Amino acid sequence: MQVWAVTLDENAAAAFQLYQRGLELVDADSRQRLQRFYHKIDSIRGLIGRLLPRMLLIQQGITPDGMTFGRTESGKPYISRQSMLQFPIGYNITHDSGLVAMAYDCSPGLYHDPPAYRIGVDVMKLQLPRRETFAGFVTIVNDQLTPLERNILLLPSLQETEALRRFYLIWTLKEAYTKALGLGLGFDFSRIEYDVPRNRVRIDGVVPQGWRFVRFQLAHSRSTGQDVYVGVAAEYTGGEQDGCVVEEGQPDAWLKVDDAVTFLEKALGT
Repeated sequence: MQVWAVTLDENAAAAFQLYQRGLELVDADSRQRLQRFYHKIDSIRGLIGRLLPRMLLIQQGITPDGMTFGRTESGKPYISRQSMLQFPIGYNITHDSGLVAMAYDCSPGLYHDPPAYRIGVDVMKLQLPRRETFAGFVTIVNDQLTPLERNILLLPSLQETEALRRFYLIWTLKEAYTKALGLGLGFDFSRIEYDVPRNRVRIDGVVPQGWRFVRFQLAHSRSTGQDVYVGVAAEYTGGEQDGCVVEEGQPDAWLKVDDAVTFLEKALGT
């Protein structure tokens, strides 16, 4: 499993200039959906999200006219012509603010729940909603947290920056897990527990057998400052383990990061 992330500066004029040309790289239905967004920045984020799996397929030797995609009943996208590939590919897309990310796996060991497979990812920017205190923010989602999670978030000695980082790691892990399952809305997040200090995960009070979780963090320097994002990728690989430990993903071969202009230029050059 790996993650490919693309950063986007909302004031990047070059990305806006490449957007129109980039629309020609996706199918007509996707093009129409992207053009319905009221804000152009949302259209660009959506375009990047659609181009990420296409660029992955190109790296696997698939030409654009051989790419077809489908969706499960719950709306999870997947590659529908897996027979053209040497190994199957599972992927999941997420975005928040100025970051779009794709978790993917293309290995012979990928065989659980085809054709979408059990892989999910979620990212969030480290920021409080406007006019909210951290304690008030936690209160809003109180019923989606376990008692242990509330305790590790509201320690009196904990600095707010670390508390916020813990909260978004908890939340992105919950999101990544349910996305990997291919579930829509309605899954009770309080069934999922992430003990951030110990990097341990429990589902319904027990260790989830066969699951791999990798957390990551990256900074995006913009014209108006620096944003920090955290995220978690989740994948069901099968097998058993003594405990489910959340791994730390490093910005190397596991985590690939491009800025939007570079990514779009690559896509247009293929």
